[in-house]
Amino acid sequence: MSNIKILSLQNLFKLCSFVAVFLLSAIMLLNAPASSAHQFSTAHAKLEPSGQKQYKGYLALSLQDIQQAQSIDPNNDGKLLWQEVKQSLPVIQLYLNERFTISQKTSDSVISCQLNWSNSPRLSELYGETLLHIPLTVSCPLSSISAEELVVQYNAFFEHLNDHKLLLSWNFNDGENKESGESYFIIDDSNQTATLAFVKTSLLDTINFYLYQGVIHIWFGLDHVLFVLALILPFAWLRFRQGRFSGTKKLAIKDLLVLITSFTLAHSITLTLTALKILSIPSQWAEIGIAISVAFTAINIITHWVKRLGVITFLFGLLHGMGFAGALSELGLSETYRISSIVAFNLGVEIGQVAIIFLLYPLLTRLRKTQVLQYRLVPTLAVLIALMGGYWILERL
Repeated sequence: MSNIKILSLQNLFKLCSFVAVFLLSAIMLLNAPASSAHQFSTAHAKLEPSGQKQYKGYLALSLQDIQQAQSIDPNNDGKLLWQEVKQSLPVIQLYLNERFTISQKTSDSVISCQLNWSNSPRLSELYGETLLHIPLTVSCPLSSISAEELVVQYNAFFEHLNDHKLLLSWNFNDGENKESGESYFIIDDSNQTATLAFVKTSLLDTINFYLYQGVIHIWFGLDHVLFVLALILPFAWLRFRQGRFSGTKKLAIKDLLVLITSFTLAHSITLTLTALKILSIPSQWAEIGIAISVAFTAINIITHWVKRLGVITFLFGLLHGMGFAGALSELGLSETYRISSIVAFNLGVEIGQVAIIFLLYPLLTRLRKTQVLQYRLVPTLAVLIALMGGYWILERL
């Protein structure tokens, strides 16, 4: 009877292992194309008052996104020339006029404003991506005193790119002491409207924005999530404690905290230095380094090439900080609250990281108490994570 119970228990463990591996594999395959790099399909816009009834700013769009939506490469050779882009400006502007509108809102009506696109766009680079930077002016019927707020509606590229978003910066000054404050808005497929109020943004609003973006970035950055998983997965092994065999089934919390602290300290350093433009390396090399860190850390679970992980975790954390800084550069830093933006984004990353660990903690504890499951599931997960890291290395070369 006891043998039957043991056999049934083993079968249950096998089933749990299979389900967990299947789910992880599905997540990897589904997210691989979208998570191959940190930047997603992102457009950038900025608006600020330029007189009582006028506003100025720009809209910056990825050339790749424009090509996918409008096919502005006439010879289809896969290489967009500047002359081809300039010739396609009327088509691009017509497309934007139908999908990017600004209006004034009063207590009882909504009045459309006129957008005037510059015929002298330029190209700009942001985190390794080429953007078409188009200046614009907006003429409205009412002054900012008469209108309650501006309403921006944007729905470009959503039919082609599910993950596309517009990052909008609204820079309003009070007109008297010329002090200004930026407000930041994200327009995506689920929320295609932003309401711009004629008030300055507070420090608290800025912190809330960057804090939230830091949390979201690490949760949707599959390479960061898998690195954290590979980092803490060895603690599910009964024999692992500071690289030595251990007879205890208690999870080595102290050792785990040392690794997480090393990773946090390292990526905080490079995130800050890169965001302040004190440190700069090509984004492609940072992305390749992050992919290598995922693959190596996963392989090390099985091979134990590096037994004391504190140093290697710190070094890999420096690379991940550059990746975080790339995401922050896409958002842009608040000119008024520059340091607060960096601190809030970094804190958001830490909150997201801690949340991931808390979610995985019950799994680690359970694995450490169940030898049959840990010796089947842990190596399998390590191999899958290593394969994903290898895939990213090849893709980012």
